[in-house]
Parts: sequence; structure tokens; C-alpha cells
Amino acid sequence: METFYSPTLTTSLSNKHLLLDTNVFRDFAAKPSVFTKFFNELKEADVTIATIDLVKYEILKGSASETKYQEKSKLIADIIDSTITPIPRTFEIIYELIQEYGIDGASLNVTDLFLGAILKQYKRNIFLMTRDTTDFIQSVFDLTGVVNVPLNKGIFTYGVYQYTK
Repeated sequence: METFYSPTLTTSLSNKHLLLDTNVFRDFAAKPSVFTKFFNELKEADVTIATIDLVKYEILKGSASETKYQEKSKLIADIIDSTITPIPRTFEIIYELIQEYGIDGASLNVTDLFLGAILKQYKRNIFLMTRDTTDFIQSVFDLTGVVNVPLNKGIFTYGVYQYTK
């Protein structure tokens, strides 16, 4: 099985960063062969695959043993090229995002707010891939692409978002 996406996606991501949300890592663990090919295509297009520490925390927490913790840690390291660290301005941007979301942001979690703030902070140089498409509403973020991953029991759809306002 292969991922399906517009051929212009890798072109638009070329020489940029692609942030990965927690669900992408979890889905990769379940279907590594499908995602490995996709990630290799991105890397060939000079896309830097990245995440933030809060996503790493979500993946690592609740590990049943030291071995499982190490396996998850290795999974993260095998996928990403970079970890983007929030700067003090990021916290100000989170407050701005909360205002932009208004009532639609009532159920957002802290990790999504940080991911959104990183998108807003770096704008045209960074994108986000997530299966939680309702957390990144189009009144705030631009949906720039869709990636479909066929699985045995259906299709996972990921949105690729950017903040360009």
C-alpha cells in the first residue's frame, strides 16, 4: 500500500519544515512501511521532518517498561531530523491563537496550541501534518494538502496545514 497525495505537496514542502503531530508517530508505529516511503520522498525533496518536545512527551508517557520507552524514543529519532524548541515569544503567540480560535478553541489541548504557535511563528517556512483535522480550523490555518494512507480497515486522512495570515 502507498500513501496518496497531490504531486504538488512535496514541491510546496521542499526546503521547508514539516511538523508531525502525535498521531502520525502512533500511526507510523502501526504501518511503518507505508510511512517510510512517504518520509523518504519528503527527505529527497529536502523537507526537514520535525516535531516539538510536547509531542515527544505524549508518545513516551505511559511506556510499560524501560524497553518500550527506548523503542518509542528510537522511533521518534528514526523519523525526525529536528526538534523545534519554543522561544519566549511562542507563549505570547499562544494567547493570540486562543483569541483567534474564540469559542472553537474551547477543547484544544496544550500540545495543539504549541504546534499552532510554531506554525504562526515561522509562517511560510513550516507546515504541520496531523490526523486531528478538527483541531486546526481553516478560519485560522490554511489546509495546503491532504495525505491519504490506506490501511487494512480503512483510510487515514491527514491534513497538512500552514499559517499564512
